[in-house]
Amino acid sequence: MTVKEANTFTKRNNMNGWGADVLEIKKTIFMGKEEQRIGIALTSVFDLKRLYKLIIEITTDILKVKNASLMIIEGGVLRIRGSKHLEHVIMEQCRQRVGEGISGTVALKGEYLVLDNIEDDMRFGKRNGRRYSSKSLLSMPLVYNKEVIGVINVSDKKDKKIFLESDIEMLKVVSKYSTLAIRNIILIEKSKKRSVIEELDNFYYNETNKFLPVTLQSLKSGPFKTSELYLENTNNGKRSYILYWKGGNNLFVNEKREEFIRRNVKKLFVPKNGRKQYLRFFEANLEKIAEDNGIKMIEKFKIINDIAINIINDFSTASDGICDIERAKNFVGFLIDIIRNNKEHIFDMIKVLKHDNHCESYPINVTVLGLGYANHIGINIDEFHEFGLGLFLQDIGMRKIDSLLIDKPDRLSREEFEIVKKHPEIGSTILQGFESVPMESYMLAMLHHENFDGSGYPYGLQGNDIEYRSRISRVVDVYNALISDRPYSSAVNSERAFEVMKDEMEGVFDRELLDGFMGFLGTAHSKLKKARYVSLSNQEILEPV
Repeated sequence: MTVKEANTFTKRNNMNGWGADVLEIKKTIFMGKEEQRIGIALTSVFDLKRLYKLIIEITTDILKVKNASLMIIEGGVLRIRGSKHLEHVIMEQCRQRVGEGISGTVALKGEYLVLDNIEDDMRFGKRNGRRYSSKSLLSMPLVYNKEVIGVINVSDKKDKKIFLESDIEMLKVVSKYSTLAIRNIILIEKSKKRSVIEELDNFYYNETNKFLPVTLQSLKSGPFKTSELYLENTNNGKRSYILYWKGGNNLFVNEKREEFIRRNVKKLFVPKNGRKQYLRFFEANLEKIAEDNGIKMIEKFKIINDIAINIINDFSTASDGICDIERAKNFVGFLIDIIRNNKEHIFDMIKVLKHDNHCESYPINVTVLGLGYANHIGINIDEFHEFGLGLFLQDIGMRKIDSLLIDKPDRLSREEFEIVKKHPEIGSTILQGFESVPMESYMLAMLHHENFDGSGYPYGLQGNDIEYRSRISRVVDVYNALISDRPYSSAVNSERAFEVMKDEMEGVFDRELLDGFMGFLGTAHSKLKKARYVSLSNQEILEPV
């Protein structure tokens, strides 16, 4: 077969079916050995997900089976990466230790296994709770340079017969070229530099890593300041972790500092513990994420958004909140640097804001919108941090209001609304309890519901008696509420939100600031539309004929 023929090889025609949209190479019909045909098909794919899908398609087609699964060894366990018969949720949850069960045994020994009747086989019958229409099963290892990287399992032949020698030989061929193709892609991926986000994500989800390394800053004033801490111990290549600190706020007192030096402590670890810990891990590495120019801004903003929500949730449930105030200040400072140094990307940040849960997404939304607008109109740099922290925490008082009122789908009664109206004073009182929160910040919590015409609360202030930044906050607060889903009202688009704010809420806002904010977001939306148009145009140009 010539190089030209190989390059034009693609999926078989529909009557032979190797899965629609699996390969994007022009199709051709060529004669030759089945092995050569399988090899070219598999080694012509350079994306792992597409390759896994193709392996399953080819396997089920060649061996005429109903069921097939591809398991790859990751982090010391077998994980299902392709299947003809299992749902995606089951695939994600399924794990098989090497050495256990049928697949684990094949992975351990590196030898294929064929069972004529899985339900009668004493080695595996009790472990297999499933009934097959045909009880014959074939499991084949994927072996590269004497190392097993995975297993292919097939069962339920369409003719309901047992697997024959010809089936075994054919699956060996599929296994051989599947292994080569997988290894090729892995080598290519390794040659590419991973982004910080990819490295952190891979580290967290590697099942051999039960603990997370923490930075010094994350212990002093960051997400792990009050966490249990562990020392790592390595003995004969095996890692174990010993409890070093039970948690609390006094880790860096003099005696502990001396112990750090005496014991030559260079690294401390915290246990992995679900989604919140995952986001704290990323929060502790925000500077690295910000400095990585290989990460698209829109990807940075997505993780920034989730981290912000996590910080607010931690602050709302903490017993004292001192640590989380410092986390909020650190985060806002980081956010300000991003906004000021990447003015052209602020619109990407606005684009990824979430609007499906008003209470959950409120802090990051109003902070990004408010700081973006403040930066747009040239607010004094000295005011930025106080303004940003105030925006981020201004609705913290709502966390102390009964959730039944906040989530009520109907209009509130007069008495209920009076309770909700107390949240600015509650939030301001909470923030005043922290010496590190400046007055300029907690005043936003107090005044973000004051209206320009004096109809707001809690004090009914009017016009310029309302502090300038609080007037900005009022505009941003209402706009974010209107474009977000709330229990009693569905989200509207930006155009409708501005109509409501101009025509139905006359007198509520400082009109000059409202017009300026509309102009700011109008620029944002026009740039997003232009970027989308350019993207679509480029796609049309680059698309192969």
